[in-house]
Amino acid sequence: MELDYVRLAPGFAREVLEIYENWKGKESVPMRIKELMMVIEIEVTKLYDPGAWARQSEMPKEPILRDTRLG
Repeated sequence: MELDYVRLAPGFAREVLEIYENWKGKESVPMRIKELMMVIEIEVTKLYDPGAWARQSEMPKEPILRDTRLG
């Protein structure tokens, strides 16, 4: 999902995220709002640090362990 309105006002979105993170009552926020804030945070991170996703994809992946027991 691409959030065009975040692209139009990334400074505003970042400010909203800062307020949300510092808000003491956010535990009582409905799950949909928490999900929205997470999506906005991802989009803002991509805007302000576009190389972050490339660096994360280059990080070593955890190996897939297989059960080698006979059975």
